Amino acid sequence: MTWVDLAVIGVLVVSALLAFMRGLVRELLGIGAWVGAGAAAVWGLPFVRGHVRQWITEPVWVDPISFLLIFTVVLIILMLIARFVGRVVRRSPLGGVDRSLGLVFGLARGALIVILAYIIGGLAVQPEHWPVPVKEALLLNPTYRGAEQAVRLLPAGYRPKLYPPPPGRQTTAEALLRANPQGRAVGRQPLRE
Repeated sequence: MTWVDLAVIGVLVVSALLAFMRGLVRELLGIGAWVGAGAAAVWGLPFVRGHVRQWITEPVWVDPISFLLIFTVVLIILMLIARFVGRVVRRSPLGGVDRSLGLVFGLARGALIVILAYIIGGLAVQPEHWPVPVKEALLLNPTYRGAEQAVRLLPAGYRPKLYPPPPGRQTTAEALLRANPQGRAVGRQPLRE
């Protein structure tokens, strides 16, 4: 196990715990808040542009500042609504279900982050030039298989080139359960009678 494996596990655990604490409803409403703020900024830009021109003399900055102003205000409002609704759901009888589904959502989000990192890393650096800890990571092959599945969901014209991991170690159940150099199997030791 390399530091890359620990980083992948860390991303999955942190994402799952954050989503568990917040709950599925608040997580989904949070994503909706970002999308809604972006849509509101695009839609409201022509209406706010004239007001911002009164304070900004440089024309190059009028549109970015107008967009950012609308986006920020709408995002704050929608996040407050998401927090309120999330709190109501968490305190309801469905709070446990909400948190449990949030945990599942967090694991899926963490896996998506790891898969995106694999795809971007493969596009930025050829696999044969990857650092040794990346090449030897036990979770490299499962991540590649997840990236394959994710890329298949995209339309053919938008699929990025996906590079398989360099040949070498294959992650199998046998490899994960193989005895370590001290002669002990990974996991709990059996009870002695």
